[in-house]
Amino acid sequence: MKCWRFKLISSLVLLIVQFSNDVFSQEAPFELPVQLVGFPFIIASVKLTNFLKKFSYSLSPATYRSRNRRELSLSDATEPFDVTEVEKYIVGEFGARSCIFERVCAHYATRAQAQPRQQLDWPDVFSQYKRSPDQAKEFYLLSVFLGDIVGSPQLCLQLGKRRSCDNMEFGIA
Repeated sequence: MKCWRFKLISSLVLLIVQFSNDVFSQEAPFELPVQLVGFPFIIASVKLTNFLKKFSYSLSPATYRSRNRRELSLSDATEPFDVTEVEKYIVGEFGARSCIFERVCAHYATRAQAQPRQQLDWPDVFSQYKRSPDQAKEFYLLSVFLGDIVGSPQLCLQLGKRRSCDNMEFGIA
């Protein structure tokens, strides 16, 4: 009884092995290289991703504001800048004798709030720059750019109270 079971199992194993060898030995009539499918798929997915990024960027309203003001929210009533931190940064960059022309800074900050995309009046800026004493030229430009970029007359007034150039009698209005 054990003999016929052994013969049956062994013949089934031989049939399975023979059948599997026939299946594995057959080759496909046409082989498609992986690169032919893979590379175009990768390129198409990268192009689609770049398109979606650029499309979402173009739909964002912040895209059409100047880069300096994209993160700046001018409609907020709260002041986003800490005056002491700004003062520390100015002193660290320009030295202990640094100062701010309060009226100049506030003038350009008010202009920046009223018309955020407006360009500076460069002839006026350079004429005031040329008229200022040599010691005040750097601080005049600092006041202009601080007012235009930050766009906060309150910050200019607070910095003017702390580090006013008007007390040093530079003569810039």
